[in-house]
Amino acid sequence: CCYVASAQEHPNFPAYKVVNVTNGGTITGIVKYEGDAPKMKKLEVTKDQNVCGKTEKYDESLVVGPGNGLKNAIVYLLDISSGADFPKTDAKGKPMAYEINQEGCQFKPHVLVIPVGERLTMLNSDGIMHNIHLFSTVNQPFNQAQQGIRKRMPLPTSIAQKPEVPLKVGCDVHGWMGGWIAVFPHPYYAVTNEKGEYKIANVPPGTYKVAYWQEACGTNMKTPASVTVAAGGTVKQDFTLKLKK
Repeated sequence: CCYVASAQEHPNFPAYKVVNVTNGGTITGIVKYEGDAPKMKKLEVTKDQNVCGKTEKYDESLVVGPGNGLKNAIVYLLDISSGADFPKTDAKGKPMAYEINQEGCQFKPHVLVIPVGERLTMLNSDGIMHNIHLFSTVNQPFNQAQQGIRKRMPLPTSIAQKPEVPLKVGCDVHGWMGGWIAVFPHPYYAVTNEKGEYKIANVPPGTYKVAYWQEACGTNMKTPASVTVAAGGTVKQDFTLKLKK
């Protein structure tokens, strides 16, 4: 059921320069699943039932919501070479933190994007041992246990020195756990919500290649969409995906 990217699918982003963007435009859209979505597969919890078995677990490689909206697809600009910097604060005004929580023996969020050179912190809310295993073909792989008493574990920045789309994260202790990380040199990306919606804002006027990646449906990196963004304008680019063969 699951899609695993090959090394050839890591994009060669152009060098990126941070500039002041004025009168930027917006790209919005919906990523949908084509046809009737298969039923989500229930995962077998085989260990630490007192913690992991409190809730049922399902394969999150294909989460289809209302109107066939596809959750957890990454939509991004493939060829942008200059634009805004990454945000320094979140929606609440707090310093940006890039974190994945191991909660209920699942990775939350299932898909996360971090900037090149940024530090990722793994949280452990379960109070049991997990194992952080990053399967990278571009950056430095990582494999280390996180004891339950160690609730926060900042990872080395060597895991995010180069752009990578995507990077799989797993837990060797609980084999059903899986998630994805993407490493970007620029902030022009979005991860779709439960309705399949995305929004990429403050885009400098111009024409760009728009790519997507989705765990079960693959990527259009070799045949991206072309979108022209007008100053202060909004352009819509939808995608309809099907399972990768």
